[in-house]
Amino acid sequence: MNGPKRAKPRRLVLAFPPSAVPRPAIDSAAQLARLLQASLFGLLVEDADLFAAADLLFLRELDAQIRAWRPLSHEGLLEDYAAIAAALRRGLLQSAAESGVEADFAVFRGDPRTLLASGTEPSDLLALFEPITSWMSHKTETASGTIFLPRTARPQQGPVVVIAREPAAPEVEIASEIAANADNSLVVIDAAREHSSTFWLGRGQAGGTRLVGPRNLATGTRHFLQLGLPSASLVVLTRATLEWIKESLGAIAEGRSEPWLVLEER
Repeated sequence: MNGPKRAKPRRLVLAFPPSAVPRPAIDSAAQLARLLQASLFGLLVEDADLFAAADLLFLRELDAQIRAWRPLSHEGLLEDYAAIAAALRRGLLQSAAESGVEADFAVFRGDPRTLLASGTEPSDLLALFEPITSWMSHKTETASGTIFLPRTARPQQGPVVVIAREPAAPEVEIASEIAANADNSLVVIDAAREHSSTFWLGRGQAGGTRLVGPRNLATGTRHFLQLGLPSASLVVLTRATLEWIKESLGAIAEGRSEPWLVLEER
């Protein structure tokens, strides 16, 4: 199996849900784009199935403002999507400007999964406003990786953390490049030897990047990942490593709000 591709992502494609997204989460995406040296492309997909369902006269939808049911109509859907798109576009462009990154926004109608696949390229990273625990339901067939960005996310400081099963893995090099470009430090966590005393790669250099160990933790701590994953600006790992640690992922990710970059191995 080939390792993850090392091409620098050209765009961070934000797959916006058809609902409001908290501004701090969008700010976090913009901060991440700056960290990755990528531009932002916001994508909102109008679900074509909903418009087809609007042709069925018996369907109703709940109007949250008046707390009453109303007929599902093309006009109502267009108004709702237009309001959502305007708010998302405004938040995206404001966050991008504050972070100093380029941004664009587009709305398409069709099947969301199909359009997300056709709207991304091999050099892109696809960002979902979903927690990392939903990773099994989302796999990109075109982009080089998927970023899971919880709706509770907000910009935060911290090292780039990479979870790998060997120190020479390609994802360690990718994470090192990200950290170096951002003048940030790097924490490498050894997932394969979680139950041994070697959990991080000491203090030193990795590709010119400051390599540090998590603070205030004994290196021999059992179940280190659950107890010792440090606060991070980004967590990087491959889908294969995610599969490796999936049994303990809930304990690892609980209460965490930083973005996770899952690299695809093709």
